[in-house]
Amino acid sequence: MAETRYTEKHEWARLEDDGLVTCGITQHAVDELNDLTFLDYRVAAGDTVEQGQVFGEIDSVKATSELFAPVSGTVEEINERFTSEDELPAINASPQGEGWMIKIKPSDASQHGALLDEAAYEAHCG
Repeated sequence: MAETRYTEKHEWARLEDDGLVTCGITQHAVDELNDLTFLDYRVAAGDTVEQGQVFGEIDSVKATSELFAPVSGTVEEINERFTSEDELPAINASPQGEGWMIKIKPSDASQHGALLDEAAYEAHCG
């Protein structure tokens, strides 16, 4: 069964049954950003990322926010759907479903377990 963890910077990371970590922004982040206008990936499939490294930037009518890799590893896939601005509403509608952004093959599986669980993330958001 997939387990979802969270970062203090409002990314979610779901450890899938195949060992990949699917990542995106949380509902809290979507609510804070409001209407999304642009997503710029700074990584591509095959790139390696370190935990905390910027993997992209997302713009909204309110702000621009950097997106941070929740775990270190190799980027296996980016959600190409969001290279089209017309598709960004899917992130608002389902940030932890169809709104996923990247999939990472973790180099250190323990990093995922060290992220915030749902209760700790909710407490962090206040």
